[in-house]
Amino acid sequence: MKNTLARLSDYKVLIYLGIVSGVAELAYGIMSQSAIPPYVQELGLTAHIGIIFAAFLLVETVFKSPMGSLGDRLGRRPLIVGGALISAFTAFGMTVARKLWALLALRAFDGLAAAIWPTMVAAIGGSVGPQRRTTAMSVLTVTYIGGLALGPLLGGIANDTTHSRLTSFYIVSILFLITAAIACFLTPHRSKEEMETAGEVGERSFRLSDVAVGIKAVPDMMLLAFTAFFAIGLLIPIVKLFAMNELGMSETGYGGLVLPIALAVAGASLASGRIGDRWGKARSVRVGLLISATAMWTITVARGVWELATAGMFLGMGFVLAMPAWLALVSDMASPWNRGAVIGALGTAQGVGAILGASAGSYLYKMVRIDVWGIEFATANSHYSPFVVSAAALTICLGLSMLFVKEGDHRRIGVADDSGRLVSKSESERCKAR
Repeated sequence: MKNTLARLSDYKVLIYLGIVSGVAELAYGIMSQSAIPPYVQELGLTAHIGIIFAAFLLVETVFKSPMGSLGDRLGRRPLIVGGALISAFTAFGMTVARKLWALLALRAFDGLAAAIWPTMVAAIGGSVGPQRRTTAMSVLTVTYIGGLALGPLLGGIANDTTHSRLTSFYIVSILFLITAAIACFLTPHRSKEEMETAGEVGERSFRLSDVAVGIKAVPDMMLLAFTAFFAIGLLIPIVKLFAMNELGMSETGYGGLVLPIALAVAGASLASGRIGDRWGKARSVRVGLLISATAMWTITVARGVWELATAGMFLGMGFVLAMPAWLALVSDMASPWNRGAVIGALGTAQGVGAILGASAGSYLYKMVRIDVWGIEFATANSHYSPFVVSAAALTICLGLSMLFVKEGDHRRIGVADDSGRLVSKSESERCKAR
């Protein structure tokens, strides 16, 4: 009993962060999968759905790295609370938006909530030691998958029951207000690791050079992030529409199909985190990407509901094996006082990939059929085209992981030089040699 209590005490901060992340991810799941696509279609703006998603992703991408670095200086709690309040406001604003310009403006403003995610990753990375970091990062994956699982179902039931596409937005706004409230009490201002190492850099103001450290230090990881999230971005605006248009599902039916699959994947992610810590982070990333790429290629030739559902489950399994291990690997590289900036830099690459993917996905879904060397994919059905391109991108991502992802990468990003400027370990060593 004492050992169990001691173990829970070690993970107390991680559990708190998981609760905050879980509520926020549920809100995002409802917003992106249940609220926006059918509402935009009802307004007759389906052709613009890609650019509506891209407006959010563009601003989020621009601000992820600066916000992550700002969290390193101001602490984690203010950034998470502020980001949640912004999203609560914009979700409510969507209920009165009817024109394309209004939707674009609100989604762009919502992109400022980029403060939440690099800050959350940095906080979780500092809540445990390196030997448990993949397990800790799997908490983010669980909450993300949980949001995908419950979001479409709860939002769909709410919309279908009230016969209104606006109900989901009200729910999202309330959930983000709850996120802000509980973050005030459950999110630590600084991690234990940050407090223990604070004397190494002292009090420092925010500098633009801090943002550049992450970008310069991990260009290979940024390329990997770009490719992976281009593949994901292709599907963001069209998955629910695909289920409704191609499979004839209602909103509630789609949510009911996604729920058991996503919950199974979320449960598996807890085990995958332990596997990553024991098996090795690099190996977990590569095997996970292999599973995801294979599953996506299977989706391109599947036609039945359960064939697609099974392939989707394996796609998720690969994701929850690769993503926590990759985040843990990058967190190991970064110093505690500069982890937010490094994660933010990767978020920038992810955002660029997702923007281009979302824009291309909506175009492919409506207008393009994929032919490769005279072999026609999707049997003249353009609705499958985004899945074909996504499968190709994930295959390229697997190849990049073989080149760039190495176990025990010894880069140490965020070492302070004599002037207090944050540099990479290799740059610091060169300065000392001079």
